[in-house]
Amino acid sequence: MNKNLFVFFGIAAIFFLAYGCTQGPTACTSDKQCKAWQNCNLQNKVCELKTGSCEKDLDCGNSTLQICESKTHLCTYKTGKCEYDANCQLWQTCSLADNECKPKAGFCEKDDQCNPDSERCDSTTHKCKPKPGLCKEDFDCKGWEFCDQKIQRCTLMDERCNFDGDCKAWQVCDTKTNYCAAKKGFCGNDGDCDKWASCNKAEQKCVPRQGFCAVDNDCSTWQYCELKTHSCTPNKDFCDSSKDCKEWQYCEGIKHQCTPYPGSCSSTSDCPAGEVCDTKDNKCK
Repeated sequence: MNKNLFVFFGIAAIFFLAYGCTQGPTACTSDKQCKAWQNCNLQNKVCELKTGSCEKDLDCGNSTLQICESKTHLCTYKTGKCEYDANCQLWQTCSLADNECKPKAGFCEKDDQCNPDSERCDSTTHKCKPKPGLCKEDFDCKGWEFCDQKIQRCTLMDERCNFDGDCKAWQVCDTKTNYCAAKKGFCGNDGDCDKWASCNKAEQKCVPRQGFCAVDNDCSTWQYCELKTHSCTPNKDFCDSSKDCKEWQYCEGIKHQCTPYPGSCSSTSDCPAGEVCDTKDNKCK
């Protein structure tokens, strides 16, 4: 025999032995010897499929519409295929012309089943709804918008916003509440300012109340702005009253400087000629 022909028949025999034989039914004397989706046919003593169960698609009544689910070994309809409405989702009906599930009247599956100019298909409700920003009623808009029926567009309520540009120049949009809020240092009323400030409505800015300050320039030249209290406070060796000075000094009103009482001193230059300043008790001696 030709050597090549011998090799060919050898390979063919191996292939037939490996793939050509299908496993026959399992022998049994009780259901326990069969798989979960099988019963034991006691007359033939072999395992057979339970009614409604399957091992392959051909075991199903209509393999063009159904498949055998490998995990449950039950026949299920292919996605979108049907014979009855019950085989479809609640918003669908079974079209017997092609055995396919299709949207019921008033429902949709894709955007092209809605008005292409103004609607889209809501994937949750499977109903045609206005595209974002468009509306038929207030319910189609966000909670801080209303439906302008004339143009069928969602419109912002007063003082509400989606972006900073929806607010006035001195405001920003608080995206958590969708309200326009005053920028830092700006205001619509006193309530937008700190307790030590009031609202200058002409400029929409918070300004210090009488006796308070925001920066050193709000104070006199001999003062600085104490930011903890926002009050004008004398610089070192300056004063507003004698209380701001040491006990041996008084506040000189015009210069607002702490000045030694006669006979007291901070240095010898404060003493009469011939005396020196004892810095221990700040006395001229």
